[in-house]
Amino acid sequence: MTPLLEIQGRLDKLECSNRRMKVALTVFLCCGAAVMLTGAASTGPKVIDTQKIILRDVAGNERGQLFASDAAWGLVLFNKNRTKAASFVVGSELNALVLFDQNGNMRQTITSNLDESAWNIFHPGSDSSQFQVVDNAQGAALTFRDRTNNSRVELGVSSKGSALNLSDSKGEMRAVVFGEELGFASFSKTGSLNWAPGWDKFSPEEQKKMRELMQKDPH
Repeated sequence: MTPLLEIQGRLDKLECSNRRMKVALTVFLCCGAAVMLTGAASTGPKVIDTQKIILRDVAGNERGQLFASDAAWGLVLFNKNRTKAASFVVGSELNALVLFDQNGNMRQTITSNLDESAWNIFHPGSDSSQFQVVDNAQGAALTFRDRTNNSRVELGVSSKGSALNLSDSKGEMRAVVFGEELGFASFSKTGSLNWAPGWDKFSPEEQKKMRELMQKDPH
């Protein structure tokens, strides 16, 4: 072999060896970087930056959403039939927790804002809550409604006093109990006064004043 061919052969072997070293070094560096990133991911905070996350079960059915918009943000969960099951919503005007039954009928709401807090319990298909507790600047009130959404029992407490109203099936007040002033009064179906303790002993002016008092909102 001539010196020239011998030198060329050595150069080819050296170049081949260099290529193998580069490949090995590259694999080593990649493996090292992967290990470092895995370690950082396991020890550092996990952050997902998005406006909506959809929760699905193993079959791919949507079971919930974690969402955020300019108006409101919160969590919504769904029943097996894809109707709403529960919602927790935070907004610029109102915060609320809403519970539904397995058919998607709204059954309970808890709401709060700067002016008022309320708890409502609904019968399926009802336009108004059958049980309601409200607290605001005027006072606190408890209301029971029948299946036709008429108020039947109302209990209110405020700075003006306390009162209990009892109404008939048409929502007309039939009796009222006051914590102050008159104490008790009953009314006819037309709204006229039936009876009150010692009513006949009051003067016409006093009777008028008491009628006006009983017509005021006890809440």
